[in-house]
Amino acid sequence: MRLGIVGGVLQGMEAAYLAGKAGYQTVVIDRWDKAPALSIGDEAIVLDVVKDQAGARRVFSDCDAVIPANENIETLRSLDRMFRDLEVPLLFDMSAYEISSSKVRSNGYLKGLGLPIPRPWPECGYPVVVKPSGQSGSVGVLRATNEAELESGISAIQRMNDDPVVQEFIDGPNISVEVIGDGIKAAPMVLTEILLDEAYDCRMVRCPLEGTTPELESIFGEYSRRLAEGLSLRGIMDVEAIVQDGVPKILEIDARIPSQTPAAVYHATGINLLERLVEALVFDKLEEGPAPHRGAAVYEHILVDSGIVRSCGEGSFSQVRDPRIEPGLFGSDEMITDYLPDKETWRATIICSGRTSDEAWAKRLRCLERIQEHSDLASSQDRPTEVYP
Repeated sequence: MRLGIVGGVLQGMEAAYLAGKAGYQTVVIDRWDKAPALSIGDEAIVLDVVKDQAGARRVFSDCDAVIPANENIETLRSLDRMFRDLEVPLLFDMSAYEISSSKVRSNGYLKGLGLPIPRPWPECGYPVVVKPSGQSGSVGVLRATNEAELESGISAIQRMNDDPVVQEFIDGPNISVEVIGDGIKAAPMVLTEILLDEAYDCRMVRCPLEGTTPELESIFGEYSRRLAEGLSLRGIMDVEAIVQDGVPKILEIDARIPSQTPAAVYHATGINLLERLVEALVFDKLEEGPAPHRGAAVYEHILVDSGIVRSCGEGSFSQVRDPRIEPGLFGSDEMITDYLPDKETWRATIICSGRTSDEAWAKRLRCLERIQEHSDLASSQDRPTEVYP
């Protein structure tokens, strides 16, 4: 299997990583010559697939399948049109993405299905979360506790030429599940927990969710199945929710390959979501749900700068340059990193697994301790060394 991956940042890194675990040959395509996923794939091509469609077609024709791993709407629409007359499968559902890429449209869709979502302003009262309808990740997201903060957040989003979405702030576990659909049926996969930094950017994924119940997994899985089948999803979708009083209130949906959660799922359970997507869309074999948990994993982004070790969000990690996969580095299972022994500033994604959540967490702590010991620059320069819990 030769897989084309269009996009070289976070989602592209995830796709290249999982494809390597599946034994696929990968070609990563991005118009930016410093895109980090270019160094993880087997072959790297710097190409603007919108401006050079003839060149893109030549590359794609040599692939067995192609997956978009970006959220640039112009690129995605161009690919959708291009693959209508190519025989190579495109592992992506543009019609589902058009709905999921707008929080206004997707919230309307969720309401139509009668699924629980956070209450809208003003009926919810403060605090609230203010977020742009069409942005990805944590871009433009803030928490408002009064009218002045709310107006400031709305104004900032309007300056982005986007529509503000204001909903109640819910304090609880942030959970996620991927769903794979073949256009008719959909199969929910494995529940994960998302931990955010102070800017609401994902800094860590844990699999499985600690303290979860079979009832919660069943309810959230059924919600996700209804969402995907209602869209006739032919691709992969990420569904994110906050748990309040045992009920998952759905925050957003994203009909594209996610970053971060699939790698955590793979190291906790052995399930490769990219491989399952290929099986469903290329070989017409949709597996009906995940196997039982066989273990646990912690997936975490860190920044090391002049001896200080910090947990960081995915936005900061995306600044990694020429990363590579390093098995066993500092006692981890694997690290995706630009670390070199003489570098003062480097980034990494640490992946640690174990038979239980406690075992995976203990491995993660030992790994951070070894990184701290190695980064002895702090004591020699009278700077504090900080390891986040």
